[in-house]
Amino acid sequence: MTKITPTDDLALARAVLAVMPRFGRIAWHASQECGGISPERGRLLWAIGDKPVRAGLVAQQLKLSPGAVTEVVEGLVREGLVRRDTDPDDRRAVVLALTADGRRVAERFELAASSALAQVLGRLTLPQRRRVRAAFGDLHAAFAAVDPAPAATLRRTFIASSPPRRSVRRITHKENAVAR
Repeated sequence: MTKITPTDDLALARAVLAVMPRFGRIAWHASQECGGISPERGRLLWAIGDKPVRAGLVAQQLKLSPGAVTEVVEGLVREGLVRRDTDPDDRRAVVLALTADGRRVAERFELAASSALAQVLGRLTLPQRRRVRAAFGDLHAAFAAVDPAPAATLRRTFIASSPPRRSVRRITHKENAVAR
């Protein structure tokens, strides 16, 4: 059995980090194909998804501050892509929902990003694809082992088809106030 050294771990971490900007470029190109919206706005539209969701949960999912989400949402509301509704579970709270135009932009963003990524993945052989799929499964499991609490998921994992879930915790009054 081969022993894994800290140097091996650092080399693997650097390899993973080296690929990450490429995903960002795919998101940027997808946003340009959707009429020049920013990648952040495209991700936010995609994250809201098919069901109304609280802004605090969107912020948590996208790893953004509630203030940053509020700022982006303001512009999306002005453009008619997002609307604010009363939360049916708590009439004091506000949820975000996509308008019909917002759904179309989110779908175009996801399709553009998926298509660009599919072009890259299409260059892989079948055995390489299987290894990448297995490696991403292993990476997901490793993240889950480090942070066993299930991540709050708004909708399916990007370019996958798992069902949406609710937050694992209630949104606090302070988060809710900031998200409005």
